[in-house]
Amino acid sequence: MDPPIELRQLRYFVAVAEELHFGHAAERLHISQSPLSRAIRDLERDLGVVLFVRTTRRVELTDAGSLLLERSRRVLVEIDGAIADVRRSGRPDSAVLGIAYGPFGGTVVARIAEAIGAERPELTARLEEEVTPESLRRVGSHDLSAAVVMASPAAARRYGIRVDALRDEPLLAALPASHRFASEAAIPVGAFVAERVLLPREPQGNTFNAWLRTVIGAHGLELDRTIKTLSASWDRRMLPVARGEAVSVVVAEWAADATSGFAAVPFDPPLSLPMDLASSWPASDAVDAVVRAARRVRDAEGWLTERTARTELPGD
Repeated sequence: MDPPIELRQLRYFVAVAEELHFGHAAERLHISQSPLSRAIRDLERDLGVVLFVRTTRRVELTDAGSLLLERSRRVLVEIDGAIADVRRSGRPDSAVLGIAYGPFGGTVVARIAEAIGAERPELTARLEEEVTPESLRRVGSHDLSAAVVMASPAAARRYGIRVDALRDEPLLAALPASHRFASEAAIPVGAFVAERVLLPREPQGNTFNAWLRTVIGAHGLELDRTIKTLSASWDRRMLPVARGEAVSVVVAEWAADATSGFAAVPFDPPLSLPMDLASSWPASDAVDAVVRAARRVRDAEGWLTERTARTELPGD
């Protein structure tokens, strides 16, 4: 009989997989490194697979580890969300709104949640990181109230949801600190694609990778030299970039970390990622509050710089 896997083991595994460093993961978990290393060895033994490749210089996920990371994150989000929902259910006048966002949408969704709280304090936003295709599916099935997603053609009709243009997110080139353009005002798109480009791991990164290839193609260029992340769909530390092995694409939120270890400069010409707000349809009063809050922040802060404000409904 297969030994049972404990939630504690999954939490330990996710911490190591995201940090790719046992010492940093132990600090994050507020435990010492020895029991953490022992727990990971026990998990590998119980599963019968190797989850990490360990060398004296680095820790990397195996293919089995990458698969377990994606599934473990979802399991832990579901469990933590269920626990939070049960606790909130004791508040008679509250409502919990599940709102998803992509790796580049953290700042955007935080501003929307803040605006919701200011207008409707009885509503509580539960934020979840999710990739665009899964977010759209979950909004369409009413598993989520809304999601900040990459702009996806015909999403309203396909998923039976409302879609509002939300933000044109400026993209930055993540460069090794020693790169010749690291201290320049911008990097030409042609110079960027001439390097080896780090992309998010697929299939989770399929939507972004296809979009980026299309944008680069519109400039008459191609992404010929690419590598995929090993730790997750996106790892904001951009370790291969910091080590000088590749360049990549980030947003200002990721570059703001003083310990990022890489330089971030604008593209020439500028590139931006089109983000939309997908919301369930027909909308409840609570979902309407999400849409109103998002549109209010969008308009007040000038989030749309390349597109016009527009709304798509399932029948459009």
